Amino acid sequence: MNADNLQIQTGDRVVLHYTTYSQDDCLIETSRNREPLEFVVGTSEIVAGLQRAVLGLAEGQTHRFPVMPELAFGLRQSRLQPTVPRCGLPDNVQEGVQLQTQPAESGLDVWIKQLREHEMILDANHPLAGETLLYDVEILSIQRPPSLETV
Repeated sequence: MNADNLQIQTGDRVVLHYTTYSQDDCLIETSRNREPLEFVVGTSEIVAGLQRAVLGLAEGQTHRFPVMPELAFGLRQSRLQPTVPRCGLPDNVQEGVQLQTQPAESGLDVWIKQLREHEMILDANHPLAGETLLYDVEILSIQRPPSLETV
């Protein structure tokens, strides 16, 4: 099989440009103004829905597709929205501010969802959790590892 008609399969290294939109077509993120995204299909490097949607595409091909929350950043989880004491925060902190927790291994990003007099509700869900996303992709290159090439 020559590179001109190579179609993406699991294990391939893919380089692509992508643009992510919300369901109401608002731009969320694009790689067009920076380096393209490079990943190996079938690893956990990127959201599963994007990996699945590029399977079978060829170099130079463009494609627009939706990715459901379960295959993107997950569903919103109420267990990730704990109510905690407000102690230790400055008086001028506001709702919507991002904080980073300090667990032993690594920090976790959380957002202040609601402030009350003596407590606050934090939100550790990914900001795009629960959202169906639209992706536009352009496949720039496909590299097949020698172990997957057919003779």
